[in-house]
Amino acid sequence: MIWLSHLWNWIQENATVFSGLTSVGMLLIWGVYLQLLLHNFRMQRRPQIIINRGHGSDVHARCIISNMSEQAVFIQTILVQLETSAGNFISDVTDTTDEQGNLASGESQPGEMPESNLLKKMTRQGPLRAGEYMDAGSFNALIRKVDKDNSIGVNDHCQPIGDVQFKALEVRLVIVFGAERRPIGARRRFKLERSEQGESYLEPEVLWTQQLSSRRQRREVRRWQRNLMS
Repeated sequence: MIWLSHLWNWIQENATVFSGLTSVGMLLIWGVYLQLLLHNFRMQRRPQIIINRGHGSDVHARCIISNMSEQAVFIQTILVQLETSAGNFISDVTDTTDEQGNLASGESQPGEMPESNLLKKMTRQGPLRAGEYMDAGSFNALIRKVDKDNSIGVNDHCQPIGDVQFKALEVRLVIVFGAERRPIGARRRFKLERSEQGESYLEPEVLWTQQLSSRRQRREVRRWQRNLMS
């Protein structure tokens, strides 16, 4: 038992050191806990919008927009930029179009469809809850809408007529996120390639959708909006 007595004396003599180590340990534990809380808070306030193709990889594939954020978002504007050998052409595709690029008609017989559903039929603008997605139409219809607005000239296979070559297509979103006062953005670029059979298909340039939420990136989103009004 003598060694226990020596141990106790040693602990008493170094009580100040043990107290300091305990305080440091508690401080580290609280620091880690606060870091986890901060990380979860940032994740809840971080937008995560996904732009992808669905139901194939050719121009008839659907453009799918998903909201994987922790909060709802409001899709304010959808833009498509078509990059060609003759320059870049951009169009607002927020309003729904058919496969020929014409604006969809919201006409229906009285009582045939609720007004809210009619609105969804006419425009892609609106809220997306967390975990929700929307079909923004086929890439074929989006390309034809850009062609209709800019008179590029495409054939029945949605390929350019003449010497113009399609290079890529970029889908851009202007979004209102949560309680943010200024809009944020998202975009994804798809390369337009041709198969051995001569069919056009889309190849994502990167594996993810770029989120535009920093101060500098929001300025770029505002430029998109200003260019629409010019």
